Amino acid sequence: MSRQQILYLSMSIPYENVRHAGGKTFNYYINEFAKDKNNEVTLIAKVLPEEELEVKNINPKIRTLLVRTPCNKIKKYIAYVKSLNSKFNPLYPYGNVLTKEIFDQIERKLIKLKNENYQPNIVILEWTWMLLFIEKVKLYFPDAKYVASEHDVSFLGAKREFDSCNGLKRLNRKFYYQNLKKRELMCINQCDYVVTHNNKDRNILLKNGISKSKVGVIVPYFEKPEVVERKDIKNDIIFYGAMNRYENEISAVWFIKNVMPRIKDLDIRYVIIGNKPSDELKKYESNKIVITGFVDDVKPYFSKAKCLAAPIQAGAGIKVKILEAMAMGVPVITNAMGIEGIDAKDGVHYVHCETAEEYEKIIREIFYKKIEIEEIAHNAKKFIDKSYDLEKSFKKYSYKIYHL
Repeated sequence: MSRQQILYLSMSIPYENVRHAGGKTFNYYINEFAKDKNNEVTLIAKVLPEEELEVKNINPKIRTLLVRTPCNKIKKYIAYVKSLNSKFNPLYPYGNVLTKEIFDQIERKLIKLKNENYQPNIVILEWTWMLLFIEKVKLYFPDAKYVASEHDVSFLGAKREFDSCNGLKRLNRKFYYQNLKKRELMCINQCDYVVTHNNKDRNILLKNGISKSKVGVIVPYFEKPEVVERKDIKNDIIFYGAMNRYENEISAVWFIKNVMPRIKDLDIRYVIIGNKPSDELKKYESNKIVITGFVDDVKPYFSKAKCLAAPIQAGAGIKVKILEAMAMGVPVITNAMGIEGIDAKDGVHYVHCETAEEYEKIIREIFYKKIEIEEIAHNAKKFIDKSYDLEKSFKKYSYKIYHL
């Protein structure tokens, strides 16, 4: 195979201990590309202030050009004023997640590479927000093959946000959703190939007119720990995730408000595991609600839990917390949003619940051992082992883009 110059654009840096699910997937695949002696990998990425200490942990085989938000107060204020349109205008072409200041810095990095006579064979646009910048990137590297890595179909999340809003915010979110959907699909059509991270998102793109030959699926990275030993099981129902993320907090709060009052007669605790819980979430702490914050090892909690309950209320894409629980052999109860993108069967690999009444019913059946929940967990573990092979996924992905 001839030497490949691979250029990545990303809204996050890759490092070993990244805590968000998308970052783990990005870290795995970019490092797999960098391992190949036939590849030279260059990365333009935004680094968050809290990630500065991790910059030194980026694989030295990856040439990295970083963009940063200004730290100086005056520069920060100027950048804020310049970026007002990009932050609040629902019709801004690059979405409202990254600011104009960041995109301007990315463009300067592209110019730097162009001036060095750098010419990538493949450009990989990681996350939707880099995909939306494809027209600018193509101005500098028109001969490259373009690949989009769609961690989520972002317009789906925007549609859910629009559906949940009222008043003037609903009107704003309507314009944002409609513009994002139009832009996201248009930019995908400008790519040579796109990978989603689950079959559900692939099917959404196909239904919206994206060619079947252009869309592939990669396996998202998740920790595949050894099956935890299920002994000394306590009456704990667990929730697991980065608790500074909006979708995780509102999902945990929904369970606290809607399900816990219905099972208050049972000797059950709801244990919320994850870093950076908000002060608002901490207000719910009691003898029945435990909020751990960051823990070094989740396995002791998983090994003793009755089940993981994930009543996901927002977000899009595959939920890695569900995959990790299944991989550890922990019973999972969740809703349609929690299981989306995972081809698991209700009653075989997990237990499906939507309403508070359904969660109550299933939890009581688990509590009184009227349901073979451990058998369901065992089936889920076998399903994950068979269906989520990262090494095989990378081989298929890399072969495809090398032969575009």
